[in-house]
Amino acid sequence: MSIEQNTIKENKNFFLRTWLRIKTSEYTYLAAAFLLPFVIMAGVFACMEFHPFGNSSILTLDFQAQYIYYYEEIRNLLVHGGSWLYSWKRTLGGEFMGIVAYYMGSPFNLLLALFPKKNIVDAVTFIQLCKIGTMGLNFGIYLHKTRKLGQMRTLALSMMYALCAYSVVQTIDPMWLDALVFLPLLILGTESLIRKKKVVLYIISLSLIFISNYYMGYMCGIFTFLYFCYYYYTIRPEIYKGEKRFFRTAGFKTFMRFVLSTVLALGISAFMLYGAWYSLGFGKIGFASTDFSLSLRFDYLDLVIKLLPGTYDSVNRAGEPMIYCGALALMCLPLFYLSKSIPKRQKIAATAMLAALVISFTVNTVDLVWHGFSTPNWLNYRYSYVFSFFILTMAADAIKGLGKIKLSHIVVTGVSFSVLVLIIQKLHINFQQGDKSVPLSSAGCIMFSLIVIALYTVILKFIRDKKTTEAAAFVLAAVVCVEMFVASLLSVVGVQNEVGVTKYNNYLDSNGQEVYSSYNGSVQRIQNVVDKILESDKTFYRMESTVYRKNGGVNEPMAYGFNGISHSTSTLNANIIRMMARMGYSSDSHWTKYLGGTPVSDALLGIKYVITKNDTLDGNIFKIAAQGEEGYQIVKSDNIIYAMQNTKALSVAYGVSENVISDMNELTYPPYISGIDYQDRLLKSMLSESGVSGEVLKGITASMSSENCTRSTFNQTHKFTVDGEEKEIQNPYYCFEKKQDGGKALLDFTMPADGPVYFHFTAANFGKTFKVYVKKNNESAKFVSDYFGLETSCIMKLGDFKKGDTVTVELRLNDDALYISKESKYFFCYIDYTALTEAFDQLSSAEMLIEDYGNDYLKGTIDQPTGQELIFTSIPYDAGWNVYIDGEKAETLMVCDSLLAVKSTAGYHDIEFRYMPKGYIAAIILTVISALLMICFIIFVKVEKVRRFVYAKLGKKYVPYGVSGDMIFPTENVPDEPDVSEEISPLAGMIEEPTEPESTTAETEETAVENSENTEENK
Repeated sequence: MSIEQNTIKENKNFFLRTWLRIKTSEYTYLAAAFLLPFVIMAGVFACMEFHPFGNSSILTLDFQAQYIYYYEEIRNLLVHGGSWLYSWKRTLGGEFMGIVAYYMGSPFNLLLALFPKKNIVDAVTFIQLCKIGTMGLNFGIYLHKTRKLGQMRTLALSMMYALCAYSVVQTIDPMWLDALVFLPLLILGTESLIRKKKVVLYIISLSLIFISNYYMGYMCGIFTFLYFCYYYYTIRPEIYKGEKRFFRTAGFKTFMRFVLSTVLALGISAFMLYGAWYSLGFGKIGFASTDFSLSLRFDYLDLVIKLLPGTYDSVNRAGEPMIYCGALALMCLPLFYLSKSIPKRQKIAATAMLAALVISFTVNTVDLVWHGFSTPNWLNYRYSYVFSFFILTMAADAIKGLGKIKLSHIVVTGVSFSVLVLIIQKLHINFQQGDKSVPLSSAGCIMFSLIVIALYTVILKFIRDKKTTEAAAFVLAAVVCVEMFVASLLSVVGVQNEVGVTKYNNYLDSNGQEVYSSYNGSVQRIQNVVDKILESDKTFYRMESTVYRKNGGVNEPMAYGFNGISHSTSTLNANIIRMMARMGYSSDSHWTKYLGGTPVSDALLGIKYVITKNDTLDGNIFKIAAQGEEGYQIVKSDNIIYAMQNTKALSVAYGVSENVISDMNELTYPPYISGIDYQDRLLKSMLSESGVSGEVLKGITASMSSENCTRSTFNQTHKFTVDGEEKEIQNPYYCFEKKQDGGKALLDFTMPADGPVYFHFTAANFGKTFKVYVKKNNESAKFVSDYFGLETSCIMKLGDFKKGDTVTVELRLNDDALYISKESKYFFCYIDYTALTEAFDQLSSAEMLIEDYGNDYLKGTIDQPTGQELIFTSIPYDAGWNVYIDGEKAETLMVCDSLLAVKSTAGYHDIEFRYMPKGYIAAIILTVISALLMICFIIFVKVEKVRRFVYAKLGKKYVPYGVSGDMIFPTENVPDEPDVSEEISPLAGMIEEPTEPESTTAETEETAVENSENTEENK
């Protein structure tokens, strides 16, 4: 025992003893492996003026459109509690564990609870910095345990890993960064499993990756299998040449240990994996078509270019792998092969690994396997970080064996790469960013690469010399700091130049008007009005807003804390998205936005309040519930934010006619009727047995003509699948083909009553857009809206009219043609308010009165009249919903191809809805059992370690437990328990010390293998 250890053991002050242990630990310097990347990236954020260093932010692309709102919801759950299984804040409601599993599973998200709501952007910025810092720490631990490079060289490589191009660029996709955080520990666990038969670290780290993000877990699983093959071949090859029975070889036992450990890790993460799988069943699996053709994605030379700093190209579909991780890593690749201290076996295996990864990048089919057999939507090569990790391990081996590399080889390597960089400059490389072509930066890439290559060539020369090794290593770490800072800054600038940036707070434009494009400013804009409603009305209802953040997302209900219909997520519910589009709302692909619909559809879906600006909504249906002045920072404004109450809004469940089941299922296909027709059919069907007509939406017949274009009709074939069976229909269309400029379709009608008019046109996505203008009583035409755009294929308000007004609607073609479905009976309608009152009075008489509710349950009563025995809900159908009527479980069914319904009987009933995904309890049980097995295994290992110590002290031969009889320990002359502080490393909880001396260089490892082979031959 050393003097320092004696001092620590004898000191009785706990805090001083702890400080002395930290101070004398061989791992203390690794704190810098965390702090250096953290500080460097914080410096990059400061240069970009991210808050608190300015008014910019880390939010961009999907981070500002989707993820930040999920962080809001996770923080709310952490601080205020509630079920994580379901959320009412996505489109009408939906399972939430899929969102957690794909976006929000990171353990770093627990830090959100430390920040107030108003600082949510600062919280996620801090979390990103913590992830990058932890990447450096864990890679430093990996190198310290496996390479023993020395402190400065370990820190240099740790910074290169933490600030590789992938981690810097993918700060815009935070859910993927946890894979980089835990990958070094996963590989350390893999090596420990092979070398020392220890599996704890492997199981824990793989479980953490799967829990953080199942998608990245899948990719790490593929890489770990490849690394297992690489490392086993390199370090522990089969040496039992006399063994003929394969199933008793050491290799098979090691592989089975690897497989069983993987299975146990999957079991531990089952609660998250099942949540993801359950979510995928709602539509993500069949979301996008995939091309599996065996084609090359790009030229092989492009990979070399991407290893240089300043080579950010794009995050869109044209983007290539982000594999830059420092120019030093590139220089060390040839040195790895030139080093005499690295065995040939390892060089062969490393070449095979590199070839496998390069093929994965370049061959389309293999790339799709990595991506879960699905084409990524932007952000290609999402597994490219494993390439950076692997070449950094090769760089570590090359640097460790630098003393056995000739100086001339180092110089030739530096000169060769310098020439290569000059050749790249001559090629005039351009990167494609959508429709824009961006040239490779001469200063950011070429000049900077030449400088750092020259510096590394000189530094490596001095590292070879034992007299200057430590000083040169310090300089190496300093140069790496500068390089990674500059390269990271260039990458962040490149991302924001391509996809833009979101401000932290609002700002004034050149006209002195406040621009609502920021995140914090936009949330604060209407938060006080929303809070007034939430405080005054504690019942269950839905709320929506027409006041959107400019260029923002549609997940704002999660930011404001109300139940809405607007939502965007990759874990989509395809059925409900289609239904919302049929109702006339703006809805497509993986998102729904509160644009379109009518006061009638809002009432049917229980949208009780609508936040709007300046103009109040239809006074026949809406009334002002709350209002407040917009919170401009500098320029005052008369603009008012209103919360308008829909006085006809129904509960989430109410009684309707059972005819809805058959009537609305018939409207599932064809898909292109107007939302006006759909709502009219639905309302009439609901009231078909009540004696109330339900003719609320009055269709307006319009005559059709054209100007400067020809009109014709044709049939378009549409294919679809019903219950696994492929079908097709012929959908009739109007076609207007432009003959000359000014082509337009004209629709004329005379207004039959006073009030607003709504319109809706439908068609397949032909990519043909137009502009809508309206003329009243021969007045000049007024612009209404663009149509058939991304968010403009929905019901819209044409305007307010008086009875007898002559109205002409102009559809001005933007393209060579225009197509409109003929399936719709009416394109225009107005509301009969007398019929509306009668219809909704009838429906509200049978609505559910909710007495108690939460994220995953509703309790209340319902009184159903005869003819309204079907309990219709605006809850998306999900087999996880269990409905109890008067204490008895009722059978649920799907209506409108998307919504939950329950058959009941006329009369008064207690009713309860409870949510639990089918099979989720079994997944939780599997997680608990797997975790208990893991804990029992750890305890068993610790007990065996103590038993081994006891037997050694007694001078007896160690006998494993179960062989020695019933007693766990011998009972005579038992020595004192070993001092844990001496025997177990500070990382013993995750990384166990070897039980025998571990070879620390590739050379000694090869020697060990050769000695084993010679011993076997002698036998």
